Amino acid sequence: MADMLAGFDELINSAISECDIDSQSIPLLNVEKERIEANLLEKLPEDYCYKFNLSVINEQKSSFQTEDITTENVHPWLIEFQTINSITLKVKTKKKPTTGYLIQTYYRCQHNTRRWSPNKDPQRKLQTNPAARVKNTNCPFQLIIKINTNGICFVDIEWAHNHNTVNLEASNFKNISSCTIEKVRKLYEDGNTPSMARQIFLKNLKKSCNDEITYHVMKADRSVTPRRRDFNYLYSQYTKDEFGGKNGEMFQRLEEKMEEYQQNNPDASLKYQVYCGDEMPLIISVVTPLMKRVHKEVPQCGELVFVDATSNTDEHNLKVFLLCTHNVSGALPCGLVITSDEKESTVKQAFQMLSDCLPEYAFNGRGPTTGPEVILTDNCLEERNALKSVWPTATLLLCIFHVLQQVWRWIVEKDHLVNQHDRPEVFSLFKKALYATTEESFDDCYEDLLSDDACSKYPNLLQYYRNLYVIKKDFALCFRSSMRVRGNQTNNFVEAQFLVLKDILLRRVKEYNVVGLFDKLTADLENHFKDKLLSIADGSFDGYFRRRFLGKNKRKVDGGQGFKIPTQQEQKTYLEKVITYEHNVFEVPSLSEEDK
Repeated sequence: MADMLAGFDELINSAISECDIDSQSIPLLNVEKERIEANLLEKLPEDYCYKFNLSVINEQKSSFQTEDITTENVHPWLIEFQTINSITLKVKTKKKPTTGYLIQTYYRCQHNTRRWSPNKDPQRKLQTNPAARVKNTNCPFQLIIKINTNGICFVDIEWAHNHNTVNLEASNFKNISSCTIEKVRKLYEDGNTPSMARQIFLKNLKKSCNDEITYHVMKADRSVTPRRRDFNYLYSQYTKDEFGGKNGEMFQRLEEKMEEYQQNNPDASLKYQVYCGDEMPLIISVVTPLMKRVHKEVPQCGELVFVDATSNTDEHNLKVFLLCTHNVSGALPCGLVITSDEKESTVKQAFQMLSDCLPEYAFNGRGPTTGPEVILTDNCLEERNALKSVWPTATLLLCIFHVLQQVWRWIVEKDHLVNQHDRPEVFSLFKKALYATTEESFDDCYEDLLSDDACSKYPNLLQYYRNLYVIKKDFALCFRSSMRVRGNQTNNFVEAQFLVLKDILLRRVKEYNVVGLFDKLTADLENHFKDKLLSIADGSFDGYFRRRFLGKNKRKVDGGQGFKIPTQQEQKTYLEKVITYEHNVFEVPSLSEEDK
């Protein structure tokens, strides 16, 4: 019994000593909590009054309440909290409002992207490839925000990040800031591609940094500098918003764009057919206000019109047909057509819609149904048949460059079995016939061609030349002497405009879809012609042919705007030397002193 009492006394004494130790440690615990509370305040946004729950406060977990965080400013507080702690939070769970709470939202760290499972453990990837970039670390960080009906906000935070939050690699995974997105979209609005936009963005970023270290840090931060694939994604989002994507939304956006264009340009004429399968192809025919002025004011529009088509201008490989005429200022547009294919039925319908868009004074008063006197094209049968059906009274001529190119390609084709040493001879004989000045000379040259020994060895070549002889009036120059082509034997004028479109306007990059292409053709191409004409009118044109408009002589001496008017005696002398041809065509001798 005495032993039991002695043991009981020892137990009581031990308990009393432990209570004394705890009472002495209370001031130490209070100091530690004050230190932790001070550290927490550094991690929280300022200008807010926080009341911490001292029963739940340590280095890994904290809880507080405040009346300064409301339903209106909870989002700005959250953004500032992420900026201070260099983290990015995602919504984990968002509960519906209840009778007691207006907001109950659970946030997770962005490095916790999926539920943990053994086969998805990110450490397995790091074991096989230590240099791998792994975003998911199953981070246990959690932030809970609850706002009750009394306006009190309760915040619980578990700070247990299992990854570094301050190194450069961690900043690679941040969300792109709204300010950065606006900067990138502005670059796309200026017409830059994703690669060009990224180069310009990095160049501007480097200029804004004081040193290389700052630039390196900001370049690693994804919220400041998007990654390469982010530029591509932002470009796809921008084009989808602007041009409607590449599916059915594209045609809806196209109709809106064309209606907007007609409202902003009431003098323009526009007809279109939206794509609804192969039986109903896409067709857009446009006559802009400038094109109507060309039809009215430029006499050459009624004499000669160049027609050609190009493709590879957008992602859907649409065909763009351009009609233009020649002038002292260069090529001037007369009409524009966009189609989804080059079938004869499609092209015929497109040109008919273009004819319906033309004014009554089209082609310098000849009328929209009569068309010009001469149309110069390449050897595209579908295009020529469509033009002939829409403007049957017009004379269709072939571009001699394309004819010679076509003949040479036929000759060098290995399946045609023309020997290499015979190719130059049989080609030069055809070229001689093409450039013949009279019909008699053409027939003689063509007869020499067919009877030549080198040509006679190849029956297939003879048959090919005989087939070309049937359309001799389309390509031989001797049959054009009475036509008002004014020395234009090729369609270089319209070919040059496609260079303007692809090199200058499209910057050698395909347009996103037909909506963007329509905007480039009706706005940017129109402005290109306007700027050229205005620069010629005000004397600021500095192109290669500047001397045409500013009176430069052969010595390249600029005599100022205007030309030297010959004296009465000079006029009389040169008028005697002028040779007159049909259709108001004249051969005038040179007025320069060098050619006397």
